[in-house]
Amino acid sequence: MRSTTEPTSPGTGSIDQPAARYADRARRFDREAAERAGVVRSYERLRLLVFVASGAGVWLLISQGRGQAAWLLVAGALAAFAMVVARHRAARRHLRRAELMADFNREGIARVERRWSDLPRPVRTPAPGNHDYADDLDLHGHASLLHLAGVCGTPPGRETLWSWLLAPADPDTIVLRQQAVREMSGAFDFRDRIAAEARLTKGASMQEVEDFLRWAEGRDRLSGRTWLRAAAIVLPPVNLAAIILCSLGMVSAAAVAWPLLISALVLTPAWRAIARACSEADDGESGVRHYGPLLSLLANAPLDSRYASDLRQRLGAGTRPAHREMARLRRLLDMAEVRRSPLFHFPLSLVLLWDVHVLAALERWKERSGAGVRTWLRAVGEAEALAALAALAADNPDWTMPTLDTEADTLRGRTLGHPLLAPGLCVRNDVEVGPAGSFLLVTGSNMSGKSTLVKAVGLNVVLGQAGGPVCAEALRIPPLRVVTSMHVADSLADGVSFFMAGLQRLKQVVDVAETAHGHPGFGAGEEAPAGGAASASPGVLYLLDEVLQGTNSAERRIAARTVLRRLLHSGAIGAVTTHDLTLADADDLKARAVPVHLTESVGDGNEGLTFDYRLRSGIATSTNALRLLELVGLGGGDGSRSAGRAAP
Repeated sequence: MRSTTEPTSPGTGSIDQPAARYADRARRFDREAAERAGVVRSYERLRLLVFVASGAGVWLLISQGRGQAAWLLVAGALAAFAMVVARHRAARRHLRRAELMADFNREGIARVERRWSDLPRPVRTPAPGNHDYADDLDLHGHASLLHLAGVCGTPPGRETLWSWLLAPADPDTIVLRQQAVREMSGAFDFRDRIAAEARLTKGASMQEVEDFLRWAEGRDRLSGRTWLRAAAIVLPPVNLAAIILCSLGMVSAAAVAWPLLISALVLTPAWRAIARACSEADDGESGVRHYGPLLSLLANAPLDSRYASDLRQRLGAGTRPAHREMARLRRLLDMAEVRRSPLFHFPLSLVLLWDVHVLAALERWKERSGAGVRTWLRAVGEAEALAALAALAADNPDWTMPTLDTEADTLRGRTLGHPLLAPGLCVRNDVEVGPAGSFLLVTGSNMSGKSTLVKAVGLNVVLGQAGGPVCAEALRIPPLRVVTSMHVADSLADGVSFFMAGLQRLKQVVDVAETAHGHPGFGAGEEAPAGGAASASPGVLYLLDEVLQGTNSAERRIAARTVLRRLLHSGAIGAVTTHDLTLADADDLKARAVPVHLTESVGDGNEGLTFDYRLRSGIATSTNALRLLELVGLGGGDGSRSAGRAAP
């Protein structure tokens, strides 16, 4: 079956347009933030006014001997103060949201220009051990793909985007994601709101989210304590009545002491269990209680794609939409926060059995909605991951959506470039890898761009199979599992030499290639991403950079040829870079190699070297190592004068 998705650009126009648009939007949100700051200051003054006026009124009434009126004023003042505090908190949230949206648009300019130091530091995301390509293709860390696309603000968002980049989706899911990304790329206000609301949650790590989910999906902590629930219903009215009657002089203090003593006796045996249950319910640093506005935004998303409709269905199904249930949870957890203030907590617990009521309400919430929280957070993660890919499309209007062709046997890219390079520095080339039984042999001198070329191929395939745009005018790929051998490191602790480390990595590459046929294509122990079943077994794309450095050239050449023959026999497609211009001289390899090269121009005197990074057919015909030796001040020997001559 051939995919129906054709390569279309997610945007049009000059690459300067995104930066200008982001600058305009940043100024707009700065103005909004200034207006919101004025509103916040007004509420601050109003809070002070309510506090001072009510305090003065109470003092005046008490001085006149009107105690009952003073109590009524206190009650009214507390209600008014609570209302002002709520409005003040909402105003501060609106202010912070506007500030974050302005910051997000300024980050957009930095993303377009690849100013890495002006982007938020990416959250440390370790790759699975010996992953097929995560380390080699710079998926994480500084100046990485996650650094460029990592606009996700919640742990589920970061986790989802990372999982999408670590494993290819099936063709049907890719089509759905492409449609959603294409639609979201133009929804600037909606994406800004997602980014702002996500960052307002201040979620720290996925582990903390999992801790909260264990409570939400766990058992009822009040089960078997019916007597405690009954006491929480009966005792608070008695306590309040006794206190009010005593304050009016209608009963003695003893009438208050007895019901409070009974309350203390009821609470004491269950005190530790209640405290532990409340601690388990607390969302800690995960920020889950703050997801309500984000869930509301997603449930009412102004988007029409099938993916967006599915997200809305998951978040708004039934009579209890996710954002309303999360708002209820926040109120309950905020009420539980009184435990952190002993001055208020002790009298509330003793008089009203506060903790029992709050915990009972939390348990009712858990019974009603706890099982759905994981689904809600998964939807949040997917929406954020789509927004991150959409930001890439909006930031780079000259990128395109790739075509995933299940019948293709060759990867074909037209004007393909490296996604992490700034547009003004990115040189693009037409690249073709495949069909099976052949390999792209990339030669060239030092610094000519060989590694950058093969990384560009790998990164674009990873992006495309995650459902995102690619740095190319057009890219057609078959379903592929990418596996690489580039950044090899020795290990003193494990007693692994540089050469042995290279061999182990190549063994992994060969094993993947030779076992790919007849397997689902997601690797041992991995699962196909949610959203669709694998419809075809992907082939393998291997990318090898400078195979088996660390031993003598004769043995390296023999070993590298052995590896290449096994990869060719496996049916995988791939590209290999090398400085060894005789690597493919063996008759069987020469017939299967597709040689291309990159080169430099050598200036006279101190003009040095210049590189155009353009891909040319054939084997490289020049070297530059000795010329580079001179440029760094280490030349002077007789051999250095041969720099730039034709390679033997």
